[in-house]
Amino acid sequence: MAFKRSVVILLLLSLLLPAAGCAVPLKETAAQTQTAQTQTLTTPEPAVRAAPAELLSGVETDRRVVSLIFEGYTDSATMEAIADVLKDRDVSATFFISGITANENPDVVRSLADEFDIGSYGMSGSKHLELLSAYENMRRFEMAQREIMAACGRAPELIRCNGTVYTDDVLRAVTAAGLQAAVEPTAYLNHKSFRKPEDADVFALNVLRGSIISVKLGQELDENEYGDPGDELDERPAIDPSPGIRWEWSTEDERFALLPDVVAWLVDALLADGYRFTDPFSLQSEERAILSRHREMDEDERRELNPANYALPVTGSPLRAGEEKKAAPGDFSGAVFVGDAVMEGVASYVEWEREGDPAFLDDACFLTENQVTIEKLLDGESEIGDLGRRLHEMNAQSVWLCLSFGNQGAYRREAYLSKYRLLIKDIQDQNPDIRVVILSVPPKREGYAGVSNRSRFELNLNLCGMCREYGLAFCDTASALRDENGQLREDFCLDLSGRGFHLNDAGCAAFVDYIRENKPV
Repeated sequence: MAFKRSVVILLLLSLLLPAAGCAVPLKETAAQTQTAQTQTLTTPEPAVRAAPAELLSGVETDRRVVSLIFEGYTDSATMEAIADVLKDRDVSATFFISGITANENPDVVRSLADEFDIGSYGMSGSKHLELLSAYENMRRFEMAQREIMAACGRAPELIRCNGTVYTDDVLRAVTAAGLQAAVEPTAYLNHKSFRKPEDADVFALNVLRGSIISVKLGQELDENEYGDPGDELDERPAIDPSPGIRWEWSTEDERFALLPDVVAWLVDALLADGYRFTDPFSLQSEERAILSRHREMDEDERRELNPANYALPVTGSPLRAGEEKKAAPGDFSGAVFVGDAVMEGVASYVEWEREGDPAFLDDACFLTENQVTIEKLLDGESEIGDLGRRLHEMNAQSVWLCLSFGNQGAYRREAYLSKYRLLIKDIQDQNPDIRVVILSVPPKREGYAGVSNRSRFELNLNLCGMCREYGLAFCDTASALRDENGQLREDFCLDLSGRGFHLNDAGCAAFVDYIRENKPV
């Protein structure tokens, strides 16, 4: 049997030779692939004129739905254990299997195909396929189709190209090989992602609805697959934020041993949070605009809000999303301010001012909690509770939100904005006439733990852009609190010997003065 498989593999390798007879290894490096691509061919390759295939990725939606995919292969026992985890929980998933894997492990692939969708992982799961010609990719994809078909009785409709930029040429090759679409995940995990169930709980709290979650089987994650690592946070992200970390394993079996647990913890955490699982095709029909887009920003606005145009985390003037005015008496009547420990300090300051002036900031109220995040409010993990319902019970006329997020390593900034819009939608659904104002994320002193001022500044540029595009009010209180270098002003900081971001009375006064002088119309 071993001799027979060796003959088959040699035959596959011979079929993968380019037209000129120059061999390209199945598991080539990027440099080898580039070399093969640029070699002079004695006979020009035929053009691939097929239309580019559809590219399936995550969608924006307010529904708790995700797609779960697996990339690659480990060993038969681990694959069967993962399949058992999914079957026991009645969870759908797509396994992307390479042509070589299908040829070498037909029984396992056939067993997986009896319960789950099978996709193509190309001929060998190699990376940087954008460096190959459309014709060469088409030939490789076609060969993988034949091998998978031979193993499980049906040809895949979807392909996942590992570590590849989906150029038009790559997508044309997908179509020409008889596949319908390619898949681009929005979140990645592997055998290192979780060490205990609680890690998966944190990931589930932060995962973006409508995601395609990839579990890479026995593979290291590429740097860009870790999401936006950002800065050191008070709460460590669930997925390892540093691709430089290497865990030692005594054997390959030990390296794979935790994978079924990782999958079980992930699925259990998502099910506990009310998520359902669907395939990447069906996920596209779940797309729902969370908020109606008000307008598109013009080129000048995009330039103004581009972080690359600022050497320091500071703008020359406050960011604005619309007209502002000086507040008149009664303008803060029915206002509710929501935030974390910084807002707690502002609430204490307002209460102290009201001892001498009961009408200070009208009858504005505060809902605060230390380390409250968008995710905690969305998922009912906050002491504040159901924010939309609380605001309805308080008969709030406006809500002023100053919120960061709890797990910067779990997803990119666009996901933060999407989660913010989800929270706003939930508030508006329960309070149709309420006015929502987004407050900028405050700065901190440098040299202290937490999200850096550069990241905070970039978040504020993103928030201002979101408010302009979606017709939301924005108030740049951070501009009143920072110094010329973008740090929290030293004379505004309460805890210079502590965490470096709480406001003293002078800082709180500057915060309140700014919103009174620059109230969004």
